[in-house]
Amino acid sequence: MNTLYKIVSMYNEIKELFEEGKTKSAIARELECDRKTVRKYLRLDIDSLEAAIERLKHRIRKLHCYEDFVRQRIELCPECSAAQVEDWLKEHYEDFPPISSRTVFSFVQYVRKKYHLFKPAVSIRQCEAVEELPYGEQAQVDFGVSWMRDHYGNRVKVFFMVMVLSRSRQKFVIFTNHTVTSGFLIYAMEKAFAYFKGLPITIVFDQDTTVLKDENYGDLIYSHEFMLYQAQRKVRVFMCRKADPQTKGKVESSVKYVKNNFLRGRLFSDIETLNQSGLAWLERTANTKIHGTTHLVPHMEWLTELEYLQPFVPIPVGEVPGITYGVRKDNTVLYKGNRYTVPTGTYQGPDTKVFLKIDQEFIHISDLNENQLACFAMEQGKGKLIINNDHRRDKTAKIDTLEKELVLSFSNQELAASFTDRIRKRFPRYARDQFLQIRKTIQTQ
Repeated sequence: MNTLYKIVSMYNEIKELFEEGKTKSAIARELECDRKTVRKYLRLDIDSLEAAIERLKHRIRKLHCYEDFVRQRIELCPECSAAQVEDWLKEHYEDFPPISSRTVFSFVQYVRKKYHLFKPAVSIRQCEAVEELPYGEQAQVDFGVSWMRDHYGNRVKVFFMVMVLSRSRQKFVIFTNHTVTSGFLIYAMEKAFAYFKGLPITIVFDQDTTVLKDENYGDLIYSHEFMLYQAQRKVRVFMCRKADPQTKGKVESSVKYVKNNFLRGRLFSDIETLNQSGLAWLERTANTKIHGTTHLVPHMEWLTELEYLQPFVPIPVGEVPGITYGVRKDNTVLYKGNRYTVPTGTYQGPDTKVFLKIDQEFIHISDLNENQLACFAMEQGKGKLIINNDHRRDKTAKIDTLEKELVLSFSNQELAASFTDRIRKRFPRYARDQFLQIRKTIQTQ
């Protein structure tokens, strides 16, 4: 409802009820407003009301200097929420003032209405409420996948794991650009436990193949990697039944929160940057804003839950082999603006991928079977081509062999050698083509 309309409507209703002889308290009860509000409107005459409305029409909003930024972000991402816009403002403006989320919401609604930037329609999902669990009792894990755009407008698919402590709602997220595997899950869980500085008693999972091989009518069969990890970590596992989203509704909401508040409208540069930005978002927004259900700050609740968590002691687990990168046609891998060579023949089409892993100041490149292809010291700056000479094809050796075969096919080999030598000097770039044509001519005779 329009604010001006509400003011005028409230003024008229209060005046009518007061003229009927009702007391201020009775009017407040009937209109479900504060008695002070009734008293304020009764003191207003028509001239004062018109002056107040005029001031309201021309008032300067607290966030008016951010109007262009908010409008542009909504145009780029029409489905964004007011909470997401608030996070963008905090991210892009270090001097953004401490303003309530309600003020930001009101301003976003104002911008949407002013520029006709309305949200697309969304479907409604029905869920059920559950009782709060004790501190340290449970964490929930789920995976998500989302499409992003890079700086060139290309679509990039990213995968992520979210873990949330059920009581405090403290969240952790980690991203990768390759399909989630059991190895990545184990690596991500260790990162989450380190972030939480402890372990819960129970972890809730969906029926994902990275965890569960077969439900087996209740006698669960875990994947081999996860079974070995569970034997080391000794955590209790609770598997959701199929089509039972309420069992892990907290983490499902968190996955949606990551997609809608963090990923939506964000440009992709590389996985390292995305993970760094994700951690900053957790500290800035996800774990520091008041939770919509509990009305508590997750980080403050986590400080209480911390003493109930089991101690975290790192255990040796196999890390993920690396992050997948595409191999270019010239058998190079682009990393942070520099090109690193891989052996000639590695490129087998546009879907060719390799694992890239950073170890301090070194880059290790391996194929998808984890066979090492190259190792380089990381280069600073951008635009450089870093070459391992072992990767380059020795073209001269093949041309030498071809030339030798041609010379041997002639009866006067001394004259033939002189002829091929002149060809190589006169046509150095086309010597191979010349020799192939000569060989073809000889074979047809």
